[in-house]
Amino acid sequence: IGWCGRLMLWRKALIFWKSIVIVCAIAYVSLLREPSVALPPISGIDKYMHMLMYLVLTWTLLWDSETLEWYRSGNGNSGRKVWKWWFIVLIFPILYGGCIELLQETYFSPRTGEWLDWGADCIGVVLAIVTWLVGQWWYARRMDKENRFDMGQ
Repeated sequence: IGWCGRLMLWRKALIFWKSIVIVCAIAYVSLLREPSVALPPISGIDKYMHMLMYLVLTWTLLWDSETLEWYRSGNGNSGRKVWKWWFIVLIFPILYGGCIELLQETYFSPRTGEWLDWGADCIGVVLAIVTWLVGQWWYARRMDKENRFDMGQ
């Protein structure tokens, strides 16, 4: 890759700066030797935290991906564009959650990797995508009604 290619990669990476910050924050919180903040003694609170972290990550990835030119032009309808979108917002967070759990189990001895934690990560990702798509549908429907009203129909 020449300098022009590197510049383009940096430019695309800067689009995802919010997502990169959240990815780093999840890694930091997940890979600490001992958690510095004690969670309230609520049954399953750690699973809810996993779900929330990956819900926020996926929403941020969705938000950032809307700024990409290939997403705006045609809204990702061609096969290659759809593949990029699904990789960014679905496959990446799920793989990332699995990698974090493997790292916890393998290299960070006081921490343990759990399948249920990874399941909670996956639920957070899917929940984020579903709520995003419902929000997009609702917004498009609302805008369609406003446009019809403005046209006098």
